[in-house]
Amino acid sequence: MKIALGMIIRRLDSEAELLNFIKNAEKFGHKLDCVIVATTHGANAQVMSSLNAKIPTYEIDINAPRYNKNQFRRLEISDKSTTILLKCPIETSSGLIPYGHNRNLVVIEALLREMDVLFFVDSDIYPMELRITPKGKRYTQVVDFFGTHLEYLKQGIQVTTGEYSGYNILPHASFDGMEDLLIGLQKEDMLEYWENSAHHECLAFAPDERDAKPCTKLLGGNVAISRSAFSKLPPLFSSYHRVENELFLNRGEDTALGIEIGKSAVTCMDVKLNPLHDTFKDFPKAPDLIGDQSVQNRFYYACTGWVGRNPFLNYLLGNDLKQVREYQRARLVPGLKALAQYTSNSKFQNVLNNFDESWNSAERYIAEYIETCNAWDEFVRKIGLADSVRSS
Repeated sequence: MKIALGMIIRRLDSEAELLNFIKNAEKFGHKLDCVIVATTHGANAQVMSSLNAKIPTYEIDINAPRYNKNQFRRLEISDKSTTILLKCPIETSSGLIPYGHNRNLVVIEALLREMDVLFFVDSDIYPMELRITPKGKRYTQVVDFFGTHLEYLKQGIQVTTGEYSGYNILPHASFDGMEDLLIGLQKEDMLEYWENSAHHECLAFAPDERDAKPCTKLLGGNVAISRSAFSKLPPLFSSYHRVENELFLNRGEDTALGIEIGKSAVTCMDVKLNPLHDTFKDFPKAPDLIGDQSVQNRFYYACTGWVGRNPFLNYLLGNDLKQVREYQRARLVPGLKALAQYTSNSKFQNVLNNFDESWNSAERYIAEYIETCNAWDEFVRKIGLADSVRSS
């Protein structure tokens, strides 16, 4: 079984993020065949040399993915499909690239290099879990990250995933209007959790028992996907929108995968391994939504990403887009006003502009997705995986 580790990072200036996982594999006796890292601002030559001395490491320049382009040419994949899958869909010097495009380049390279399994981890994830004793003492515990996933992959499960431990993207809060806000963001399933945040501080701990269960939700920073799964799954996909010339990335690049898993014969397992996610880049410091500007910014961009995602999500779910838009907007207006008052930050009310612009872009998102799926179909056929990856 050939195993690849994939990661997205703006510029590879340090080995640290990758070494955390390379050393974890070594510690527990697992062989990684390669590392595939996608960057927007390049890589330090010494860092690449050092990594390559340990394990074959392939850097993908997102703006010029040379290996993938050469292989597409060799496979005689059409110019149209090559452009859709390999050309960055936006011109930007900021390093902001749609999450789906980033990840697809890594998936494509792993498939072209004939990897059997691709592990995806984010640069702010660690191969350890946050745990708590019965007396309430918090501690971290190194885990067999690869072995836990591989236990199920070797049994024939095609996708393995899990949640995170650490602070949730929803920081502790308490204000009137939380329900309106979450409904407007289409995160209403988090209402009870958020309302109880005074008790748990939105801090998640790893479970004591690994009672793995089938699932359809997968997290892009804690997932392993077998080569065979891509014979039935669509590509990762997310788009972007602009408000007053500012670029915003939509969240939910793995949304279509989860929905398609629910329709297809692909087997997916939550293996109950919850690696530590340093959500706000300063763990274990508790995020302060009222007093910390960086926490407010992180949450602001999460909100813009969710409203960016939602038109496409509701299209995938087959919902009435006009009805959903009107309902969510009516709840979002008072929710954002309440959040802005709670945080003393009027910027949160600007999320309504993102909402409107994203819903106005719904037809573009859908067209982009269909084009991406058509190009993906051609790619997987040319590498001998399938005749079609879409169920509809």
